[in-house]
Amino acid sequence: LKTAETEDPPGPYLITSNPHSYVCDAQTVARATTRYLACLQPDPETNGTLACLPGLTISCFVYASFGSVSGSCLELQQGKSCGTCDTCVWQDRCSYSTGGFFNNAVDCWGEGCVGGNSTTPACAAYFPEAWGEACIGKGNCFIGYVGGWSDVSEKKWVKQDGSEKIPFSETGESECPSLPWDGKLKVLAVCA
Repeated sequence: LKTAETEDPPGPYLITSNPHSYVCDAQTVARATTRYLACLQPDPETNGTLACLPGLTISCFVYASFGSVSGSCLELQQGKSCGTCDTCVWQDRCSYSTGGFFNNAVDCWGEGCVGGNSTTPACAAYFPEAWGEACIGKGNCFIGYVGGWSDVSEKKWVKQDGSEKIPFSETGESECPSLPWDGKLKVLAVCA
């Protein structure tokens, strides 16, 4: 399963509404150890390169979202999980009574939930599907955006050479009325 559901789940799943084919299935994420996770959170920058360890390539994305996304690369490096990370998304940003199904830093990541007291993932803009698919099988991948700081409607995903731009409004959930102006870009991928 790729999205949160209305009841506490019987097993691991991801807190996202990202429908793209590049998203990992929950079982792949559950098997991944820290060594096989690549992280990117270009803040305050708006772009960066997601890179696997030498000899590994990107096999799928856990998260590739701009919005109210929790989690940090430092938590991943430090091997944190629910109980030790700054925000255990399952319990702190959503209303699940239990959480921490991955038992690793992935439990610290997620788009949070609407209002913090539901199980519906919050709005996010997702890395364009074709661009994410193009990253699969590569050792590293550029991910970035351009646009105004305070007006999220001006933000666009951008290719490294600037040759193509896709508005955030074309890459989020259609049910999302808006993205937070102070949102962040966070990317987490499984390498193999």
